[in-house]
Amino acid sequence: MEVIGHHREKELISKYLNRNFPSYSFLFEGKEGIGKKLLALYTAKGFLCEKNTNFGCGECKSCRLTDNLISNIYNGTNLTYNPDIKLVSSQEGKDIKISQIREVIDFIKLKSSKGKVVIIENAEKMNMEASNALLKTLEEPPKNVMFILTTTNQNKLLPTIVSRCFKIKFKQLLKDEIYRFLTERGFSEKEAKEISAISEGSLSLFSLIKDNPKLYQLAKDFAVLMLDNNFRIEGIINLADILDKLDNREIFIIFQIVQVVLHKKTLKGDFDIESYETFLKEYEKFQQAIKSGVKKKLAVEGLYFNVKGG
Repeated sequence: MEVIGHHREKELISKYLNRNFPSYSFLFEGKEGIGKKLLALYTAKGFLCEKNTNFGCGECKSCRLTDNLISNIYNGTNLTYNPDIKLVSSQEGKDIKISQIREVIDFIKLKSSKGKVVIIENAEKMNMEASNALLKTLEEPPKNVMFILTTTNQNKLLPTIVSRCFKIKFKQLLKDEIYRFLTERGFSEKEAKEISAISEGSLSLFSLIKDNPKLYQLAKDFAVLMLDNNFRIEGIINLADILDKLDNREIFIIFQIVQVVLHKKTLKGDFDIESYETFLKEYEKFQQAIKSGVKKKLAVEGLYFNVKGG
């Protein structure tokens, strides 16, 4: 799995790794879906590399096991992975709890010939107990241990945690980088151009549709109906019939994409702000309706007519 872009960030990480500190604490801050986690894994790979190669040599046993971990995460494989890397994340959007940080503390105490790496995703989700427990470890980190915290907003973390980390600010991906990434993964030039234009510097949109590209087309169809100045009753009824056959997860993916498209169109002046704000309010009601078991066809039609004022 290739890290897209972030040449400046890679250079900065390399400079830190070249200093051969006994331990490291990094904070990767940036928008969701821009590659923070993947670069964190490659940073871990370099730290644990038996040949001390920045971002890994790819040949030693440690590097091969880290590559297995990356493959497991991004390709869905089930390979033996590097036991010296521990990933911590929130479960189903909930807080990261102190019990998870206690597991981290136990993990870094285990013996290892090269070291240990802990990657905490969305570190801003740590509750206060978990944050304080991690802070104590960061204040006196053991040798040969690397912590990498990722976040979309460092201001949501304890300032004392932030102050103990090397901070790497991730820029958004360029449209050309996203376009190239998409075409290399089988998207047509037209699709890649459209998706990269509304991706807002991240691969979050790709993550939503990679397993089912048809969802993107359905989202586009709904967005076209929303952007049309006229009521398209037949169009929304036909589309609602199709969406009614999908499961809830697919429905929510489609409308996440619709929100991205309409937000982009609003910024360009192609969709008025009042209509977009109404869409956001109706989308919240729509989500609750779907979760409570309202027939999807009725919910879709209701959202459309409420936004269009019909």
